Amino acid sequence: MTASLSAKLRSANVLMTLLIVTLHSNMKEIYPVTVVTDMAVPTFFCISSFLYFQNWRPDRALYLRKLRSRVRSLLVPYLLYNIIFYGFYLFKTYALHLPLPKDIPTAPLDAVVCIIMSVPDGPLWFIRELMVFVVVAPLFGTILKKYKYSVVAFVIAGIFMAQYSEYSHFVHWVPCFATGCFLALYQDDVTRWYEACKGCLWHRLLLGNAVLPIAVVIVCCILLRHEPVQGVPYYLYRIAAPLLVLMVYVHADPLPGRFVRMVSPYTFYAYGIHVLFVWNIHGALLKLGYVTDDGVYPLEFLFILVSTLLLIYVTGSVLRRIPFAWSPLTGFRQ
Repeated sequence: MTASLSAKLRSANVLMTLLIVTLHSNMKEIYPVTVVTDMAVPTFFCISSFLYFQNWRPDRALYLRKLRSRVRSLLVPYLLYNIIFYGFYLFKTYALHLPLPKDIPTAPLDAVVCIIMSVPDGPLWFIRELMVFVVVAPLFGTILKKYKYSVVAFVIAGIFMAQYSEYSHFVHWVPCFATGCFLALYQDDVTRWYEACKGCLWHRLLLGNAVLPIAVVIVCCILLRHEPVQGVPYYLYRIAAPLLVLMVYVHADPLPGRFVRMVSPYTFYAYGIHVLFVWNIHGALLKLGYVTDDGVYPLEFLFILVSTLLLIYVTGSVLRRIPFAWSPLTGFRQ
């Protein structure tokens, strides 16, 4: 992987993390914000697949090495965050005498299942399903390496299966995993095709700048307003999101390099911990009477978002000084 590609992936990771935090801060579901932030999950899945299949080959030793690596980088922080969240719920119940959520059990065996299924830290379903992908990833790689254009079959099958699967299920995101795999295995072919098309009129109109993907998102904000998020049109937008993000990054990095370098060490921590801050800030605003149970309006949404980002940065800066705590919280990433 080139230094330029690595830098762009790091920037995309920061941008998508910011969108995830924005998504969960948007409790009123302000519509344009919902559409834009919905690009994050499919893009994350596509990037994860792309990184998995870098220099991939159908080799048992390589597969086991990748599994061991993902235990450290995914499974350990996944369990740790859910244990922290579960402990927080118990603390609120027994120390502050607040009611325990109905889906948080106290029986030991039920508590273990609860933690394994990521009930305490709901957004980490993404990590759970990413671990499922890591187990079955050779299936994607073997088929796509032998049949290059089977990516089309994966996408079509994924669109069909998505109508019968939940949003937080691995099957729902098969097109994104297949796309990431295809881009990794045929990266040179895609690059050569793109370079060969540069002189074409349609390339200059459609791919020659970042205007098209931005325009597509704006149009989707308008056209999908009355579409159910479970419907096919909205799903097509979601699985196309990684390609729209790719088209933007081909032409320019939307984030300043200095900002990316400053924030990138905190992205995994932000993903794991942000809803704890979001829920508690929202709860404090409820008690103070600044918001009501029917949702959060634009000003309150911005307050929750900014406060959450500041808390992530401040607490993350403190924890970085404690390596034995910070390393497992970030999956032992550098």
